[in-house]
Amino acid sequence: MRLSRSAGYRVSLMCSKYDPQHEAEAAMRRAAASEGADRQRLIQLALAWHQLARDRREERTD
Repeated sequence: MRLSRSAGYRVSLMCSKYDPQHEAEAAMRRAAASEGADRQRLIQLALAWHQLARDRREERTD
């Protein structure tokens, strides 16, 4: 899953009060403690947070 890199998206990353890496790790911990469909949903959520963290790091290096 790849997120759009529109100008609005960049601004929202810079203004976010959330730490996406922390959120990704928390979602993976919850997924590890879950089963079935809930586990899969939490893994997908963790992957989305991880992608946001990666995009944020890339924005800082640009």
